[in-house]
Amino acid sequence: MVLFTARSLIISTLFSGVAQAESNSDSANTTMVGWVSPEPRRSTWSIIWSCLSIFIVCSWKCVHLNIPTHEEIQGEWHTLQICKGIPDISFWPKAPLRRKWTRKIVAMVGIALAPEFGVALAAKQYMDARRDLKEFTEDLSDEVLKYTMAHAFYVQMGGIVYYTPPPQSPTREEDSATNIQSGNEATYGAHTGYQPLGASQEPHSRRDGSLAASMAESLYIKPEWFRIPESEIKDLSKADVITKAFAIIQCTWLVVQSICRAVQGYTISLLELATLAFIFCAFIMHVFWWNKPFDVESRRVITAISPNVKSTAGPNTLSMDDLTVSDKKLYRERIEDLSRDKLFDLVFESLAMADPDEEDQPFAYYLPSISLYIASTTFLAIHLSAWNWEFPSELVRSLWRWLNVGTLVASFIPIISITKAFWDIRSQTINDFLDIVVFLTIAASGATYIVLRLVVLGLTFYCLSSMPERAYDTVDWLAWVPHFS
Repeated sequence: MVLFTARSLIISTLFSGVAQAESNSDSANTTMVGWVSPEPRRSTWSIIWSCLSIFIVCSWKCVHLNIPTHEEIQGEWHTLQICKGIPDISFWPKAPLRRKWTRKIVAMVGIALAPEFGVALAAKQYMDARRDLKEFTEDLSDEVLKYTMAHAFYVQMGGIVYYTPPPQSPTREEDSATNIQSGNEATYGAHTGYQPLGASQEPHSRRDGSLAASMAESLYIKPEWFRIPESEIKDLSKADVITKAFAIIQCTWLVVQSICRAVQGYTISLLELATLAFIFCAFIMHVFWWNKPFDVESRRVITAISPNVKSTAGPNTLSMDDLTVSDKKLYRERIEDLSRDKLFDLVFESLAMADPDEEDQPFAYYLPSISLYIASTTFLAIHLSAWNWEFPSELVRSLWRWLNVGTLVASFIPIISITKAFWDIRSQTINDFLDIVVFLTIAASGATYIVLRLVVLGLTFYCLSSMPERAYDTVDWLAWVPHFS
């Protein structure tokens, strides 16, 4: 037995020596390499990645949607029970959660394809919030610093819900730090100091005889009873530093790279040019929405004091879960981001400046609509800067030129809607006919605008199949600029 063990030890030692010798032999034939620099040329995939990453991240961070419905906020999933005693497995989101995700994706795609409408929407919401805040603080010289654009945006995006308690169980005034008046009675407000919360005080939701709940749409509330610090509103925002830093780094790198390439005579791809136009619009959107909370999914409930309440039995504070138990309309209610009426306002409001029959409004009133046309013109002008660039063929060059020109022309077709204001036509039949012609022309221009924009996008990617060789050369020192590739 001892002899067998000794032989086994000798054999294993020999095999270990052979293996070590082979390893040393392989190491002697292996070339060791240290730091490896990237290739001195760009690739098609690096161009696509640098541009698409900007489109995806910037469109995600630029879209500041209003608060989802309470049903969507709960985010329920379909579950599967494997066996008792084991937690259920979530495998597919229910319809409300899918609606929330779909809304976000559609908004991102819309912003990426037509960023000028995102600029106009951001300008519209900014001006509305700024006007509300100005009216709110004009008589509050010592309270101005306590209320900011964040408060106005939070109310505007559906962050405040107010309800009227039952008359038999009123709320004590001294115990309600966020109480407000539900009506517009001046005498009651003069004696109690309560002011209305929303611009419209008609409840949008269902009444059950004892409780009425409504969602505020504008900031108009007494400061003493609405004490939500700005820091608390910002805490509700889901804006993260990492995603913002990624977007800023990528955008800065692409802008710097494009400028340097143009200065040194290197070719810029059409996809990079389109991305530069998008960055311009995304930057303006971010400026307008700088103070708007991002991806908020929380509302505050405020008790509305009825004018006939004189005595109280104690605090009566409800949550959104309490209000939505018997009020299914409020359960599925949210303030729309861009309704059909708001879209028409953005397109046609600025045109009313030239209508002599329209009531005069301050210039700021028309700013959102004007920003739509300025952003659209600038966006297309950046595209048209490639007028004399090299294209895969002369046909593609001609298509690129005239499709962009056609898109620019189609964007200004709505101007014909104001021409009727200068016509002295007394026949109602002719007026009705002209209304139909104008409507059909504007509808056709809108459809043409969408189609042309999509075709230009297709041409942008098609041109990647054949570009000048200089498009793949790199500026040496740009490799040291921080970016992700």
